[in-house]
Amino acid sequence: MINGLSPAEFLEITRKKYHEMVKQAKPMMCWFSTTEACNLRCKFCFAGSHFPLENELSTTEALKVIDNIAEAGTEAIVFGGGEPSSRKDLLELANYAVNRHGMMASLNTNGQLLADKHYVRALASAGFSQIKISVDGLKDSHDWNRGKGTFEKCIQALKNCVEEEFPSIWLIATISKLNFDEIRELTKLGVELGVDVGMVQLLPIGRGEATKNLMLSKEQTREWQRILVEQKKIYGASRVLFEDRYQISEDEAALNISIDPERIGTYLDSPAGCVTGIWQYIIGADGQVYVGDVIAPEMSIGNLRESKLSDLWSNSELINLLRDRDKLKGKCGRCELRFVCGGCRRMAYGLTGDIMASDPQCWYEPRLGKD
Repeated sequence: MINGLSPAEFLEITRKKYHEMVKQAKPMMCWFSTTEACNLRCKFCFAGSHFPLENELSTTEALKVIDNIAEAGTEAIVFGGGEPSSRKDLLELANYAVNRHGMMASLNTNGQLLADKHYVRALASAGFSQIKISVDGLKDSHDWNRGKGTFEKCIQALKNCVEEEFPSIWLIATISKLNFDEIRELTKLGVELGVDVGMVQLLPIGRGEATKNLMLSKEQTREWQRILVEQKKIYGASRVLFEDRYQISEDEAALNISIDPERIGTYLDSPAGCVTGIWQYIIGADGQVYVGDVIAPEMSIGNLRESKLSDLWSNSELINLLRDRDKLKGKCGRCELRFVCGGCRRMAYGLTGDIMASDPQCWYEPRLGKD
C-alpha cells in the first residue's frame, strides 16, 4: 500500500494529476550553455568542454535569445557551459535577464575565477541570486578529476560567496566510486561552510564516458540515497538536496517505494519527477534548443537564431513523446510510480542511447499487479 492506496489506485490518481499539470506546463527553466570554452579539463565532464564552438552566439544574439525565452514564459535561467565565466559578457547577459525580464539568474561554475572576491562582487551586482560550485569530493578526489590546486580555489570561492551573502549557494558534487566513501564528510564540509549541498551521479557521456567504470552500482546508488536521507535528518531538509525520485522509504515492509512516504501528499498534489520535456530545457552555445537534459543532436528541437521558443515548444513531437509516461520502456513503463518519478531520462540516454529506455541505475522493482 502507498499511503493507504494500492499501487493501481496510486497510479491512476497520479496519472490524472500529472496530465492536468502537463497541460499547464511551459518552458520555465532554462539551462543556457553559454560557451563550450573551459579553463579546466575535468575527467567527468559530460559536455566534453574545452574549446569554444566556432559559431557561438555573439553578445547581441545572446541578448535576443534571452528576449525570445522570456516571451515564451521562462522565469529562471542557469548560466552554464563549458565554464560560463569564460564569456566576457556573462555579467551583461545576467544583468539583462534579471533587470529587463525579471528572471532568477543562477551560475553553475567550476569556481576557479570566484576565488577572486572582486569577481564575486561583480556577480552579485549583475543580479545573480544563486551560485552553484562543483566540488567533487575531498581534496585528493576533487583534484584528481579537476586538476591540482582546484579544490582550494573552490573552497575559497564558496567562502567568498557566503561573505557576499548570495541568497542561495550550493556545493554540487558528482558522486562516483571515487568519492563514495566521502559523502558524509562532503556534506559536513558544505554545512560547515554555510552552503547547501547537492549531489548528482556521474553521467557516462562526453569525457565522462572514459570513466564509466567509476559509476555507482545499483546497490551503491541505493546506499547513497539512504545516506542522504540520514544527512537530511541531521542537517535539515533544506541543507541536503537531491532528486525527490530517489528518496527512500524507511519502512519497506509493505511496499519498497522509492519516494519518501511522509511526502506522498505532496507528490499527489504535484506529480512530475524527471522534468525533461515538461518545463526544463537547454540552449547550446550556438542557440540550439535541447529537451533531453543533455546536448545531443537527436535531442534538438530547433535553433533560436531562426525560431521562437514558444513555437518550437508547442510543436515538438519529441516533447510530446517525453511527456507520455505510458510510452516509457522496460520497468519504468510498467512502474506504478512513473507519474511521480519517470526515471532519469538523461541517465537512460547516457547508458542506452534511448531517451525512453528504463533508467538503468534504478534499483526499485515495480509492485503493480503483484498484490
